[in-house]
Amino acid sequence: MWVRFCERWFGLLLILGLACLPFFLDKYTQFVVNLILVYVTVGIGLNFLLGYTGQFAFAHAALMGIGAYTVGLLTTRLGISFWIALPLAGVAAAAIGGIGALPALRMKRAYLALVTLAFAELIQWVLIRWKDVTLGTDGVSIRPPRFFDYALKGDYKIFWLILVVTVIMYVIARRLTESRIGRSWVAVRENEIVAQCNGINVTATKLVVFMVSAFYAGIGGGLFAATLGYIVPDGFGLLQLVLHFSIVVIGGMGSVFGGVIGSLLLTTLPELLREYPQALELIYGILLCIFIIFMPTGIAGFLKQWRVLPPEVMSRNWQALRDRPRPEKRS
Repeated sequence: MWVRFCERWFGLLLILGLACLPFFLDKYTQFVVNLILVYVTVGIGLNFLLGYTGQFAFAHAALMGIGAYTVGLLTTRLGISFWIALPLAGVAAAAIGGIGALPALRMKRAYLALVTLAFAELIQWVLIRWKDVTLGTDGVSIRPPRFFDYALKGDYKIFWLILVVTVIMYVIARRLTESRIGRSWVAVRENEIVAQCNGINVTATKLVVFMVSAFYAGIGGGLFAATLGYIVPDGFGLLQLVLHFSIVVIGGMGSVFGGVIGSLLLTTLPELLREYPQALELIYGILLCIFIIFMPTGIAGFLKQWRVLPPEVMSRNWQALRDRPRPEKRS
């Protein structure tokens, strides 16, 4: 109870601190803060798939592109309100992600990675080649969201929208991971046969986590489009995918707060290395190797080990579920 109380107050203080940032930051730093919040949503979504369920899928960046293009095309070409286009971006990404997951549901590890990578390349190919709809490599300009007659244009104004959506998505993620759904994800990750013996539909569980992860990617993509104001297909390629995986692995797999830590570190890193762009992918690779070998639970796992962060409630629930006594077999 005390841990939950402290965690809740820490969250409220963190939100209040973030809300005060626009009064102290310059325009460029505010833009970086906006990107950090966007990648928090994206990183949490991928963590559902990679950290909680153990599914090595490589289509997250392309699904983020689906969300970005859904917002861009609906608002710019059809004149639909951003407030309608943003949830539709999540729905579109979830639907396409669910379709792409169907042939991959019975695959594991390398085979799953290859199938989803091919699916991601197909999505990017469509974004580039279907010029009548996506405008191809010319890109899409994004209209700023409007709140009644007030245009949320500029890094300071769009920040409030991104902050509210990110907080909502974070709270939903915590509720999901602490629920029966979250426990079923972890059960599938630990052992699919044992999970099935405990009454969990493994195929349905995988499909749900693929769609939920894609929904988060779509929402993050929509916020990403609103932040940049202009999107092109190349913005959702291999480098974006590497960034997403780095956020999850370095922040902490199987931890919602790990997405926050990873987004903070991995979004500011490119800004610190802006003068050395050719070294960015190399540094990402080195960091991934270091964390996978020496710190597989990421920074969040390290902080939990030293009791700086509280353990996940979901993890305790799954431990209790796994260790509960089994009914004796009748002779």
